[in-house]
Amino acid sequence: MPPPGSLTASIACVAALLAAAAGPGSARQVASPEPARPRLVVVIVADQFRADYVAGYRHRWRGGMRVLLDEGAWFPRAEYPFLNTATCVGHVTIATGALPRTHGIVLNRWWDRDEQRSVTCTEDETSPDVSYGAPVRTGTSGRRIAVPTLADQLRAQQPGARVVTLALKARAAVGLAGHGGTAVTWFDEAGRTFVTSRAFSPAPVESVATFIHLNPPEADHGQVWTLHAPANSYRFPDIAPGERPKSGWTAVFPHAIVGAAGPDAQYFDRWQKSPFADAYLGRMAAALVDDLQLGRGDTTDYLAVSFSALDLLGHDLGPETREVEDLLIRLDATLGALFEHLDARVGRDNYVVALSADHGVAPTPETAGGGRIATEDVQDVLEQTLLGVWGPPRQARYVAWVGAGAVYFGPGIFDRLVAEPAAMQAVLRALLAIPGMERVIRRDELAGAGDELTRAAAAGFRNDRSGDLLLVPKRHWIVELRAENEATTHGTFYDYDRRVPILLRGHGIRPGRYNARVTPADIAPTLAYLAGITLAQTDGRVLSDALR
Repeated sequence: MPPPGSLTASIACVAALLAAAAGPGSARQVASPEPARPRLVVVIVADQFRADYVAGYRHRWRGGMRVLLDEGAWFPRAEYPFLNTATCVGHVTIATGALPRTHGIVLNRWWDRDEQRSVTCTEDETSPDVSYGAPVRTGTSGRRIAVPTLADQLRAQQPGARVVTLALKARAAVGLAGHGGTAVTWFDEAGRTFVTSRAFSPAPVESVATFIHLNPPEADHGQVWTLHAPANSYRFPDIAPGERPKSGWTAVFPHAIVGAAGPDAQYFDRWQKSPFADAYLGRMAAALVDDLQLGRGDTTDYLAVSFSALDLLGHDLGPETREVEDLLIRLDATLGALFEHLDARVGRDNYVVALSADHGVAPTPETAGGGRIATEDVQDVLEQTLLGVWGPPRQARYVAWVGAGAVYFGPGIFDRLVAEPAAMQAVLRALLAIPGMERVIRRDELAGAGDELTRAAAAGFRNDRSGDLLLVPKRHWIVELRAENEATTHGTFYDYDRRVPILLRGHGIRPGRYNARVTPADIAPTLAYLAGITLAQTDGRVLSDALR
């Protein structure tokens, strides 16, 4: 394997390519015969990128999305087949080729019945985080992922394969990597710094540290996000119903990326929700390709980047906004520059790229005739109902926790409800009386085939981690913590949440539009097949129609 090159020179080259943001073909490509397997596997996740954005904004694509549509395979009918469409769940599904019932990640956060507390999908106090800046106090790993990821299997079956994953969110970077990696990096919001974890590296990775030193994220302080195109060319007005901007922002362009007192918490909140954060990750990815010589060795290396600005912004403002459209335009340019860099450094036919999303997003309820269900209200309704049926509880409370569409009762309470049908019916009636509640699915109803919604609930269910009751709101209604004060969210089985793009391009891929119903769980098996490795436990399949 050749030694790493000069990162300073790499960054200069990357900056020139990204500044140009040119279309495909303008960079000199590596002239070499196509190898038997790709030298590099690239996975791109655009967080909250709804499937209808691909065609709906097709007139906007000039960069990476145009390359993928013109030169790649497009599956417009891709969708998640499980109920809880959330960030951690989607990333791990893409990375493993398995569904939540198999890979074990059922939500971003769930109630741990053994520890009697809520836990996040990647928290791990035994694996302290390693900071690239200020000290941090968290710990993170992929230990809750129950099966190996594609990256794990590449490292195991092709010794020496390098794994690089980059994201703003820990659950994205870790979810795409799995249980190890060369440079697994994300942004720690509390510490206002990029980090890794001892689960991946005992110390800061030199290549990442050098990039951050030369390109501190604080350098974007004072940038102003303006519209890329004429104002009258956007689909939505500048002020849309239901927008809930945070950190002093308004709903009106332009948006200054500044803090109240320099690069403080307000600055980083704004920065992460802007196209500047996506561009930063794109530059970091390209620089690490050069410095770590990804795709230049004898093994198949792995690069995964999760772009989160769309999701962080979309929760605050909703999809029916100029901000979302403009961010998509700029993400397209960032992807185009990254693909151009990969074409030049690795060779177009020497790598394969897959782009998808971890979930979609609901329309803002104010624009779609829907509404909101507060999880705080759900918990209070349940607690009051059971107090009326059984009187004061012997333990602290009847309801242990209510999360994103899931109810967890205290120890023994669900079994008691099953044994007392009248009490169970009282609980179900109380829940269905909440405005906007469509259906309640019990954990003991998932054993049989059932209807499509029950099957989707079963696909996302783990007996040791999932809730006792699963909540299904009406269409265009959202379930959220009132305290989060979001414009909208995701997490249901409705089309706007479950349908996402799948686009493939590069080594072994036959360009075209393929109308079969597929799922993001098919991505890892397809990439594994091309790389000549096997996956341990999968629910997806190889997308053979799109292979040469």
